[in-house]
Amino acid sequence: MDLSENSLSGKISPTLIANWTELTSLQVQNNLFSGNIPPEIGKLTRLQYLSLFNNNFSGSIPPEMGNLKELSNLDLSRNQLSGPLPPTLWDLTKLQILNLFLNNINGKIPPQVGNLKMLKTLDLNTNQLHGELPQTISNITSLTAINVFANNFSGSIPSDFGKYMPSLKFASFSNNSFSGELPPELCSGLSLQQFAVHRNNFTGSLPTCFRNCLGLTRVRLEKNRFTGNISDTFGVLPNLVYVALNDNQFRGEISPDWGECKKLTNLMMDGNRISGEIPPELAKLPELQRLSLGSNDLTGRIPAALGNLSMLFMLNLSNNHLIGEDCAVKQKDYHNARQQTAASPPRLTKRFLLVLLFRSVAY
Repeated sequence: MDLSENSLSGKISPTLIANWTELTSLQVQNNLFSGNIPPEIGKLTRLQYLSLFNNNFSGSIPPEMGNLKELSNLDLSRNQLSGPLPPTLWDLTKLQILNLFLNNINGKIPPQVGNLKMLKTLDLNTNQLHGELPQTISNITSLTAINVFANNFSGSIPSDFGKYMPSLKFASFSNNSFSGELPPELCSGLSLQQFAVHRNNFTGSLPTCFRNCLGLTRVRLEKNRFTGNISDTFGVLPNLVYVALNDNQFRGEISPDWGECKKLTNLMMDGNRISGEIPPELAKLPELQRLSLGSNDLTGRIPAALGNLSMLFMLNLSNNHLIGEDCAVKQKDYHNARQQTAASPPRLTKRFLLVLLFRSVAY
């Protein structure tokens, strides 16, 4: 039964739903339904697909949901559900997709999550879940995507997470209170495409397997306490589009290999302890729009070829030890550009952004 994409409102009748015992699919997403999910939902034991996405359901997830043993796809996201995850949820061993994001669900993920051996997508983002991820989450070898960002998780990610997940493509642990080091074999399957752990308390070096994940498109590691030598952590990654390593404690030098990542649009490395010179190879990135290397220990001259990056509109090289009159911007030019932009804010020119962020460069 598909009632999705309408303006249906009110509560779902428990009496009505109890008569739908032959249903294999119930889709009421993108409506205006409200109230609790009726416990009678547990009588629909033939259901394989249940989507209540994007309504106004409230209350807790009924434990009777655990009766739906044939369920492969469960989507309760974008509602106002609250309370802990019912223990019976982990009895749904045929689940392949579990989407509960954008609710007010609290409590912890129990070790029984490891029962979901067929799970491919686990999306619990933007809730109020807390505690540590159980070690058993590493047992879900079929996992291709995990999103637990914007919760209150703490502790470390299990040390063998990813080791037995050859198809893991998407992983986001951002905006929590995770700590410790990243699992060393996180991307051992070499399938990883998007990885985000920004705004946590992670420490230590990055897994060496990042070098060989040729499918990587986005990496966000900013605002942690990562250390280690950044020089050879990333190799030539032809599909990489967005990289944010800023506000950590990385050291080492910027590798010329970055110039071979031809699809790169954003490269953010500011706020680290990176030294050496800016490699001229960065000027070989035709799609580069943002380059932020400020607040490091960079020395030498700014490569003149950076001026040929036609797509570049933000360049931050401030608070380093760079020299050279050919790349200096006088204070007078800075004030003139600032006044020009103040007079017409919508037309924020590339020249102004470059001037604004060059102002701490020595000349």
